[in-house]
Parts: sequence; structure tokens; C-alpha cells
Amino acid sequence: MRDEIIAIFEDPDAASAALTALRDAGVTTARVASPAPYPAVEQTGHPGPWRLLGWIALVGGLTGLGCAMALEVITSRHLNQIVGGKPPVSWTAFGVVMFEMTLLFAGVATLVSLIVMTAVSRRGLSPRARDAVSCDRIVVVVSLYGESAERRDVITRSLGDALEVLS
Repeated sequence: MRDEIIAIFEDPDAASAALTALRDAGVTTARVASPAPYPAVEQTGHPGPWRLLGWIALVGGLTGLGCAMALEVITSRHLNQIVGGKPPVSWTAFGVVMFEMTLLFAGVATLVSLIVMTAVSRRGLSPRARDAVSCDRIVVVVSLYGESAERRDVITRSLGDALEVLS
């Protein structure tokens, strides 16, 4: 079992106030587990890897665009068919396929990275903290490793508005 305090909040504003009190007390080990992206999650300074999703979608989309262009050019040159009076390699005819493959690759890359990031970020929390999160609860987890007794009291007082505090 980890040396931590788990505070369960019913209201995201109460969790935000507790995180502000913890930050004012100099505590930097607080983490938030929540069912929704509340602003309190950003207050901890550990919002998770979710900021990478946009970049992953961009890389996936560009990969899809490149694959579509390569597939269409290679196929058109190999078959050498003239369709609609256009030359075999005609970018206007390729537009639909390039658009669809760009969206397909971006969507698949985002989905796979979201699943992987969710699985990896859950490992940072104890099973007790994960079990405490529900659809209407936000959980603040503070590590007490190496903290003195009076420092632990300060941390506990900072979490005073919690619905329940598990030690």
C-alpha cells in the first residue's frame, strides 16, 4: 500500500480550492483523478499526456495523406488508365481518396494513442484511488512519502472540504 492521502470531492470547485490550498502550502505531489476534464486537473501541473493528442492526430493525418498520394500515384502509373480525359496522374481526381485516408489515419492514430495513454496514466494511481473515482466524484491524491508529521497535518487540513478522506 502506498503512503498517500486520497480526498474525494463531490464538487470540482471544492477540489480546486483544496488544490490551491495545497499549492500555497508548498505541496507539489498532488494528482487529480476525475471522470471529466475539470479545470482542477490543470492546477496540479500534471495534466497528463492529453496535450499530445493534437500532435498525434496531425502526424497520423500527414501519414495518411502521404500513403494516399503514394498509393494513387503508383496505382495510376502501373495501370496507365485515362479516366475522364485526365492524365494518369491527376491530383484533382485523387482529392477524395487523399481526404478520406487523411481522416482515417488521423482518427485511428488518435484512437490508439488515447487508449494507450489512458492505460499508462491509470498506472500512476493506486487501485484505491481509481476505485474512488465515479461519475460524480473528483479525487485528489497526495503522496506523503518522506513527509513529517506536522507536514502531514498541513496537507490533511488543506483537504478539509473533502466529502471523504482516506489515508
